[in-house]
Amino acid sequence: MQNTTPVQLRQVRDLGQIVSTTFTFLKQNWRPLFRAIAYLCMPFAVVGGFLAGGSMVGFQQMGMRAEQAPFEAMNLFQTSLLGVIPGYILLFVGYMLLIALVHEFLRTYHLGLHQTMTSGELIKAAVGQIGPYMGASLLTWLLCFVGMLLLFFPFFYAWTVLSLALAAHAMERTGGAEALTRSYKLVKGDFWPTLGLLFVIGIIQYLLMYVVQLPVMIVSVTVGFNTGLEMIQNDGLYTGMPGWFGLFMSFATAVQWCTMMLVYTVVATCMTLKYFSRVEEKEGSGLKEKIAGFEQA
Repeated sequence: MQNTTPVQLRQVRDLGQIVSTTFTFLKQNWRPLFRAIAYLCMPFAVVGGFLAGGSMVGFQQMGMRAEQAPFEAMNLFQTSLLGVIPGYILLFVGYMLLIALVHEFLRTYHLGLHQTMTSGELIKAAVGQIGPYMGASLLTWLLCFVGMLLLFFPFFYAWTVLSLALAAHAMERTGGAEALTRSYKLVKGDFWPTLGLLFVIGIIQYLLMYVVQLPVMIVSVTVGFNTGLEMIQNDGLYTGMPGWFGLFMSFATAVQWCTMMLVYTVVATCMTLKYFSRVEEKEGSGLKEKIAGFEQA
């Protein structure tokens, strides 16, 4: 029997309940959310992915041409650089907009405004809040990177204790830096369950992406193998990759980024449910509101 009862975000849930509720929520609300992502974020993924994908093939060819034709390799490097830099800038901007958009949708859902809010209004809200989301994201990535340079445990520690920062800003308007502090306070005392949830949702994210990545990997390995055979047959002379391969990688990279944007909704929803679960466990906000409502009635 299909579950049509609207999901209540503010509720204590264990790991299994968070994961199952995530997919229930997206099953109920995917149309307005994915429509807004298609309008705002997909153009960045398509154009940026197309530029970046084609340029990466140029870098691969440059490495093979470096010894045999250094001037041609330099031209390939310059041409590829002109594509990969704007490509990744577009992808970065699109991903930041995605983070803001998904979390603003979750905020409007929590406030009960999602049924009347249009895609344009949701996009306007996301663009207006992109600064704090970008700040929280960059600070989190920086601290995780520093943790990775030190040892793996500091990386996992930073990754875990800061995992609720985006949800904290979405629901409480904490600001970018304060969102990290709020996340740390919520995760404190619940480190290992939160880390376990991150691993589970990371595996789900990887498996969903793997469906799209597998055909690309098969084609890339096949082309690389055939190119290697041709080099052996031509006494080590590199004759170049098939002309269609660059175009294929451009389209494939664009599709991969579009898929990654859609899959991100699973991660954001999951961690937002975890945020509400921790708020209820530590502060009992929902219970306090219900008691206040009874007293006013």
